[in-house]
Amino acid sequence: MEMNLNSTDKVKKKGKRGRPSGYNIQNILAITKVLVENPEGLWLRKIAKKANLHPNTVSNYLNTVLSPLIEDISLGDDEKPIIRVIRLKPSIYKKLQEGANINELLKFSQIIKNIE
Repeated sequence: MEMNLNSTDKVKKKGKRGRPSGYNIQNILAITKVLVENPEGLWLRKIAKKANLHPNTVSNYLNTVLSPLIEDISLGDDEKPIIRVIRLKPSIYKKLQEGANINELLKFSQIIKNIE
Protein backbone atom coordinates (compact mmCIF):
# COMPACT_ATOMS: atom_id res chain seq x y z
CA MET A 1 0.00 0.00 0.00
CA GLU A 2 1.65 3.19 -1.17
CA MET A 3 0.78 6.71 -0.03
CA ASN A 4 1.65 9.78 -1.97
CA LEU A 5 1.77 13.08 -0.18
CA ASN A 6 2.11 16.27 -2.11
CA SER A 7 2.61 19.78 -0.82
CA THR A 8 -1.13 20.45 -0.58
CA ASP A 9 -1.81 17.52 1.77
CA LYS A 10 -1.86 18.43 5.43
CA VAL A 11 -0.01 16.22 7.86
CA LYS A 12 -0.83 16.45 11.54
CA LYS A 13 2.23 16.88 13.67
CA LYS A 14 2.27 15.49 17.15
CA GLY A 15 3.37 17.73 19.95
CA LYS A 16 2.36 21.01 21.46
CA ARG A 17 2.50 24.25 19.54
CA GLY A 18 2.28 27.80 20.74
CA ARG A 19 2.88 29.11 24.21
CA PRO A 20 2.33 26.95 27.28
CA SER A 21 -0.99 27.37 29.04
CA GLY A 22 -1.28 29.30 32.29
CA TYR A 23 0.32 32.47 33.54
CA ASN A 24 3.96 33.36 33.03
CA ILE A 25 5.62 34.20 36.35
CA GLN A 26 8.11 36.45 34.54
CA ASN A 27 5.23 38.62 33.29
CA ILE A 28 3.73 38.77 36.79
CA LEU A 29 7.08 39.81 38.25
CA ALA A 30 7.66 42.43 35.51
CA ILE A 31 4.25 44.04 36.08
CA THR A 32 4.63 43.91 39.87
CA LYS A 33 8.12 45.44 39.70
CA VAL A 34 6.79 48.39 37.67
CA LEU A 35 3.96 48.91 40.16
CA VAL A 36 6.34 48.75 43.15
CA GLU A 37 8.59 51.35 41.49
CA ASN A 38 5.55 53.61 40.94
CA PRO A 39 3.42 53.49 44.11
CA GLU A 40 1.31 56.46 42.97
CA GLY A 41 0.07 54.37 40.04
CA LEU A 42 0.40 54.41 36.27
CA TRP A 43 -1.72 54.14 33.18
CA LEU A 44 -2.01 50.70 31.68
CA ARG A 45 0.00 51.60 28.55
CA LYS A 46 2.79 53.07 30.67
CA ILE A 47 2.95 49.85 32.72
CA ALA A 48 3.09 47.84 29.51
CA LYS A 49 5.89 49.99 28.10
CA LYS A 50 8.00 49.84 31.28
CA ALA A 51 7.45 46.06 31.61
CA ASN A 52 8.17 45.45 27.89
CA LEU A 53 4.82 43.69 27.45
CA HIS A 54 1.88 44.20 25.12
CA PRO A 55 -0.93 46.29 26.69
CA ASN A 56 -3.42 43.44 26.13
CA THR A 57 -1.15 41.10 28.09
CA VAL A 58 -0.87 43.58 30.95
CA SER A 59 -4.64 44.13 30.95
CA ASN A 60 -5.26 40.38 31.03
CA TYR A 61 -2.94 39.88 34.01
CA LEU A 62 -4.36 42.89 35.89
CA ASN A 63 -7.94 41.72 35.34
CA THR A 64 -7.26 38.13 36.41
CA VAL A 65 -4.33 36.92 38.49
CA LEU A 66 -3.22 40.33 39.82
CA SER A 67 -6.70 41.74 40.46
CA PRO A 68 -6.65 41.01 44.24
CA LEU A 69 -3.40 42.98 44.59
CA ILE A 70 -4.29 46.18 42.75
CA GLU A 71 -6.48 49.23 43.00
CA ASP A 72 -8.01 50.38 39.74
CA ILE A 73 -8.93 54.06 39.69
CA SER A 74 -11.00 54.92 36.62
CA LEU A 75 -12.29 58.30 35.56
CA GLY A 76 -15.34 58.28 33.34
CA ASP A 77 -18.10 55.72 33.06
CA ASP A 78 -17.64 52.01 33.78
CA GLU A 79 -18.03 50.88 30.18
CA LYS A 80 -15.50 53.26 28.65
CA PRO A 81 -13.26 54.99 31.21
CA ILE A 82 -11.43 58.12 30.07
CA ILE A 83 -8.38 57.22 32.11
CA ARG A 84 -7.46 54.16 34.16
CA VAL A 85 -4.74 54.42 36.81
CA ILE A 86 -3.53 51.19 38.36
CA ARG A 87 -1.53 50.85 41.56
CA LEU A 88 -0.78 48.24 44.20
CA LYS A 89 -3.03 48.23 47.25
CA PRO A 90 -1.22 50.02 50.10
CA SER A 91 -1.13 46.87 52.25
CA ILE A 92 0.39 44.84 49.40
CA TYR A 93 2.93 47.58 48.64
CA LYS A 94 3.97 47.64 52.31
CA LYS A 95 4.38 43.85 52.47
CA LEU A 96 6.49 43.84 49.31
CA GLN A 97 8.67 46.62 50.72
CA GLU A 98 9.16 44.49 53.85
CA GLY A 99 10.42 41.63 51.67
CA ALA A 100 7.32 39.47 51.19
CA ASN A 101 7.30 37.01 48.31
CA ILE A 102 4.89 37.85 45.46
CA ASN A 103 3.94 34.16 45.10
CA GLU A 104 2.87 33.97 48.74
CA LEU A 105 0.86 37.18 48.41
CA LEU A 106 -0.89 35.84 45.32
CA LYS A 107 -1.76 32.56 47.03
CA PHE A 108 -2.99 34.36 50.15
CA SER A 109 -5.07 36.83 48.15
CA GLN A 110 -6.70 33.97 46.20
CA ILE A 111 -7.63 32.23 49.47
CA ILE A 112 -9.18 35.44 50.85
CA LYS A 113 -10.99 36.06 47.55
CA ASN A 114 -12.49 32.55 47.67
CA ILE A 115 -13.69 33.08 51.26
CA GLU A 116 -15.47 36.34 50.38
